[in-house]
Amino acid sequence: MQVIDTHVHFWDVDALDYPWIERGSPFDRSFLPAGYQRASADVPVARMVFVECDAHPRCSVQEAGWVAGLAEADPRIQAIVARVALLDDAAPATFEAVRALPLVRGIRDNLQGHPAGYAVQPGFVAGVREVHRHGLHFELCLTHDQLTEAIELVRQCPDGQFVLDHCAKPAILAGLREPWHAQMREMAALPNVACKISGLLTEADWTGWVPDEILWYARAAVEAFGPDRILFGGDWPVCEVAGGYKAWFGLAEALSEDWSESNREHFFWRNAERIYRLPA
Repeated sequence: MQVIDTHVHFWDVDALDYPWIERGSPFDRSFLPAGYQRASADVPVARMVFVECDAHPRCSVQEAGWVAGLAEADPRIQAIVARVALLDDAAPATFEAVRALPLVRGIRDNLQGHPAGYAVQPGFVAGVREVHRHGLHFELCLTHDQLTEAIELVRQCPDGQFVLDHCAKPAILAGLREPWHAQMREMAALPNVACKISGLLTEADWTGWVPDEILWYARAAVEAFGPDRILFGGDWPVCEVAGGYKAWFGLAEALSEDWSESNREHFFWRNAERIYRLPA
């Protein structure tokens, strides 16, 4: 079985500015392809998708270009989801520059941390529609309490593809299942959304999570979206603070162990190949 990892981050703290990285935190160093190779050494990752790392908006073009260079050395990097801060004055020029890069397949402007209503402002909606007009998808990174406006954003953009990252970051640590569960079914009722089964370890207790609590949320997302609209994502290196890549892949295997071979293939690589428009 091959794997396409649809959610890999690389960052270089010496070259780019990442305002979210706290000095002295586990993330306050560079994470590069060699580290990913070590972390995923026992996993059959054949291809990967780089997802922007919330660098400062002025770094968006530089980041995408840097990763395009990394892909020349590691051809498993076959797609880029680039950053465009859609409400910045520079957004049109940034978008034109990043979409000119041949590996760019999608755009992300992180919704997490913004005040309520951010994603449904007319300017933001217009920016997402522009992304779709040029044949790229828009990637949704948000927390569970932002699902209502994310659903409204998708409803206002019915003609383009969306990818929901990390199952909308449910409140696993707090043990909250509703309204997340109902809202995920509401989101899944919109046919132009796919969901990454990713990023769940870091929404639980980093050192005390148990498989069953993680798998409940993963299974709920799979049930909502179905086998044709789910994607495996590793979320490296973020996952390293909560057990690591191999632990997360083990949960993904446990999640899918009773599925048909066809459904496993769709989860681990076929859906990714289609949604990210990768060469067969």
